[in-house]
Amino acid sequence: MEDRGTAPGAVHERFEASGTADANPAPGASTVVEPAVIAPRTGEHDVGLRTVVQRARQRIGPGVLPYLLAVCFFLIYAAHSLLRHRRMETHAYDLGLFEQVVKAYSNFEAPVSDIRAPDFNVLGEHFHPILALLGPIYRIFPGPSTLLIAQAFLVAASVVPITRIAARAFGTLGAAGLGIAYGLSWGIQSAVSFDFHEIAFAVPLLAFGLDRFLLGRHVQALAWWLPLILVKEDLGLTLAAAAVPLVLLRRWKLAAAHVLIGVSAFALAIFVLLPAINPNDTYAFWGNLDSTQRSGNADPNTSLGQVPITELIIELPKSMVLPSAKWMTLFTLLLPTGFIALRSPILAMIVPTMLWRFTSSNEFYWGTYFHYSAVLMPIVFAAFVDGVVKLRASRADWLRRYAAKAAIVPLAVSLALMRDFPLMDLLHKRTWMVQDRVHSAHKVLDQVPGDATVSATMSFSPQLVSRVRRVTDFPTILPGPGYAAIEVWGDNKDWARYWIDHLIGQGFTEVAREPGAVLLKRD
Repeated sequence: MEDRGTAPGAVHERFEASGTADANPAPGASTVVEPAVIAPRTGEHDVGLRTVVQRARQRIGPGVLPYLLAVCFFLIYAAHSLLRHRRMETHAYDLGLFEQVVKAYSNFEAPVSDIRAPDFNVLGEHFHPILALLGPIYRIFPGPSTLLIAQAFLVAASVVPITRIAARAFGTLGAAGLGIAYGLSWGIQSAVSFDFHEIAFAVPLLAFGLDRFLLGRHVQALAWWLPLILVKEDLGLTLAAAAVPLVLLRRWKLAAAHVLIGVSAFALAIFVLLPAINPNDTYAFWGNLDSTQRSGNADPNTSLGQVPITELIIELPKSMVLPSAKWMTLFTLLLPTGFIALRSPILAMIVPTMLWRFTSSNEFYWGTYFHYSAVLMPIVFAAFVDGVVKLRASRADWLRRYAAKAAIVPLAVSLALMRDFPLMDLLHKRTWMVQDRVHSAHKVLDQVPGDATVSATMSFSPQLVSRVRRVTDFPTILPGPGYAAIEVWGDNKDWARYWIDHLIGQGFTEVAREPGAVLLKRD
């Protein structure tokens, strides 16, 4: 049975090769709009420019454009990530950690990371067995670059469905603008710039599912979203939240299936699977849900689960916007859409992620940096397109006019924010250069033998994992013979000198020293 139920305002499947749609469509109409071509001014230059644009639109049609953009962004993301690693700006957390996990999968072993803790099975912390898919690739191409390139590929692949969604609503030029805006969006940039994370798998799964969903093919969308439960434990709730737009479409059985599968997968992960593997027999992140997110008079020993329900009802909404970093993140999340995403019920899918982030006491979760917002970007951009289509059917003339001009908003905002986000670094010469201290560090690290155990500081760990038997996060030092590789640069110089002197006093000997790096050995 073909699954093609659509709702008023749903994005139409057919591409329009040319022409424009009525600027004031009837309420409820399913609309496809190509950007209006501005009448040329008098003069050969303007006519010629228009001809060039029209020919470009014919050659780069809606079928080719998404893949062209995806390839471009793949090259950009990969270049940025690989250059960071070349400059030793990647870290034990999280490139080194995840490389150990994938390396273990490639050897058909349990996903243990000695960087996280000696012999620690990371499935006791987060549920992401989907990383096993990288095992065969890593076995052929071992090294941290494999993870960085895989992440660049996965994230860039999500540009394809987002551009397709835009093409059905805005035509080729509008789709190009939205595809570029999405590829440059701050959540995507922040994720690509911060080592490697399992959520790289979630981004394309969400995007392709949203493409199917907006075509009314809801069963196909569910098929794309089901693997989310293997990416990270909380994404089961994102799957469940997709029931909200389904309920509005009166797809009751399918909505119930989303809730049942999503909530069951989430509960199974955090109450059964993760505690069973975790050495403390619990879900490792319950401690983040504590009273520091509530009133200043709260008992610091009281967990969120022990708070009276009346107090929780009052304090929870407050914790979603305070401190100010939280509402600024919400504002920045919706700003590229001109707040039109609020018109789409698809936006409900961001709620679970925002809840666990903002109710946590971990301040890193609240802001716009790191990888935490990457899974929100496909949802927000798809909601924007859906919201525009709904506004075109509005009875309010000003809303229809706003919708007619809205296609340019995401690109304008993304470009305006570029200065503050990482991909801008590719335009600077220093990004392509390697400092002398990095060359010196490699001279030191090259002296660590492949069968050794080494305790390495943050920037050195990802340089060693692929070729050294065991790597721990300094100052965790395993008993017996081994090495300590210590970076001596930046703000940690005094800290590093203290540890070098301390370890020499504990029986280590210095075997190599270069500007910025010291290697110690214990027999």
